[in-house]
Amino acid sequence: MPQAEPIRNMFNNIAGSYDLLNDLLSLGIHRLWKKRLINELSQTNPQSMLDCATGTGDIALSFLKVNPHAKVTGIDFSANMLELAKEKSPKIQWRVEDVTKLPFQENEFDVCAISYGIRNVENRAQGLSEMSRVTRDKICILEFGQPENPILKAIYFTLMKYFIPLMGKVFNKEGAYQYLIDSSMKFPSGEKMVAEIKQNTKFNFVEYKPIMGGITYLYIASRKEK
Repeated sequence: MPQAEPIRNMFNNIAGSYDLLNDLLSLGIHRLWKKRLINELSQTNPQSMLDCATGTGDIALSFLKVNPHAKVTGIDFSANMLELAKEKSPKIQWRVEDVTKLPFQENEFDVCAISYGIRNVENRAQGLSEMSRVTRDKICILEFGQPENPILKAIYFTLMKYFIPLMGKVFNKEGAYQYLIDSSMKFPSGEKMVAEIKQNTKFNFVEYKPIMGGITYLYIASRKEK
């Protein structure tokens, strides 16, 4: 189980290299994964959106480009990460907040997203519950997991075990980068995560879409079946 304060400190420390890290670790493919998230969020023509664990703000910014008239709010519990986000757009409301204690009204947002952040939440059940409380139509979650094919899983995590420490040495953040791969290996994915979402949110319909064989997953929780 992740501990909130060490995680906060870790992201504060790696904020300056976080965007570069994402590009290096995914060879830039994470941008395509996040585009799928944005497309899913935008299907219902939402007028308001909450981006939890917004980090440096890439999801919130991409959403605003597709939905220029929507009210967008991005939150993160890492002040250093959010400072970088604030430099990118004054049109988005950026706030330092904890996803387990959201200071918003019930159903205040049409849609809500969290991208590669839910596995870092200390009380994941409470985080899911809070996102559900403040969201009217749909929650989309993008998160790493384990590939469904055992051969791909073995190859992928073997490569990461060598690659991640190398990147840690380059940026002098070995402990932080090792955490990123360790947490991915342990995080419940696929049907296990669907069960957690159903248990801790008000949404009746929850599905998941494995991407690149399950290296990452897109979870969609909504009031209505497609």
